[in-house]
Amino acid sequence: MVFIVPPPKSAANGSDILMSIPSHIIIEILSRLPAKSLVQCKSVCKQWLDLTSDPYFAKLHFTRSKPGVAIHQSEPSKNLLRVADFDDFHDPTAEIDLKSLSPSPEDAAIVVDGSVKGLLLLRDANYKHEALYVCNPLTREYIELASPKQVVRYPSVVTHGFGVTKRSEEFKVVRIYQEREMDPGSGSCLGIPNSECQVYTLGTAEWRGVGDAPFAYDGRLIGQFFRGNLHWLVEDLNGQELISCFDLENESFHPFPPPFPGRKLLGSVGVLDDCLCLCDNTSNFEVDIWVMKEYGVGKSWSKRFVIRKMPELIGPSFEIVRVLKVLGDGNILLVWADYCVLNYCSKSEVTQEVDMVQSRGPNSVEAMHYVPSLMSLKSFVMEKLVMF
Repeated sequence: MVFIVPPPKSAANGSDILMSIPSHIIIEILSRLPAKSLVQCKSVCKQWLDLTSDPYFAKLHFTRSKPGVAIHQSEPSKNLLRVADFDDFHDPTAEIDLKSLSPSPEDAAIVVDGSVKGLLLLRDANYKHEALYVCNPLTREYIELASPKQVVRYPSVVTHGFGVTKRSEEFKVVRIYQEREMDPGSGSCLGIPNSECQVYTLGTAEWRGVGDAPFAYDGRLIGQFFRGNLHWLVEDLNGQELISCFDLENESFHPFPPPFPGRKLLGSVGVLDDCLCLCDNTSNFEVDIWVMKEYGVGKSWSKRFVIRKMPELIGPSFEIVRVLKVLGDGNILLVWADYCVLNYCSKSEVTQEVDMVQSRGPNSVEAMHYVPSLMSLKSFVMEKLVMF
């Protein structure tokens, strides 16, 4: 695609000289800038604004974007989302108060349920609202998804996943809804009389039922997007744990075996070095990270890391631990529930807490892999776009 920048009327000043640079050179320069600098460049002139707003440029810039992190920290008066580089959490590329998305900001409890190609899936965890949003924090655009059919009430379970198909490049939100029968004495699940999988393709403004959702899901876990599929750690009706894989293109389920079938896990599925991984917090003293070296092949599971817990975290635990990122120096960033972010040094085998913008506390910290994108939500023509 060729962009034509109108020739300057005069070369009397620096801006005219700047505008005389061939458009393909400007594109090449701007597409290599960090997201934060590029957002500032949009206000230089109308030509640059038009150029950087083009879908082709957005795709080019995304291929060169440096992966970062989306950090969500809640406060009594604010519900802040920051996107930043892994190098410096304290210098965000963009910052948003998520309460501004909700029509009832005073009791909104918005959390992050997915991150794909610069877009974030946000969910209001307050059951009074039960709203879902897709947001681009860089372009400051969001859309609110149509309300799903079933209302969440205990002991029903709902979990979501967000991804994009391989061939058609359609963005899809997946919602799994399950009604459960519980034993009043033990609190264990006796059965799942109703289990449904619903799919929302962005741009259609509607949910579609695609059949029953097999297995029993944990409402604390979200679907991990990897290679065109979503993945959850689940249980079958016999209480055996496995990984449920949902193919976004074909909209069908198939299971993967866990690293050690038959053993109870306290874990989450993630991505580590372009491999599916499982982070297990069952032990009182350490966190085990398993990697599936050959995608979809159960025999390829290999224990990659054994991470010693900080003294204050040693003991029986019910928290989910997630892998966030392997850094260039070999250190690993982990998210401990929604409590804190940890940095494990593979050389010294020491785990330390990462200094965040806000002090830690219950329900205060979420962190998720994020790659900045200039993709506009205007391309989803059937959706109601809101700027903020």
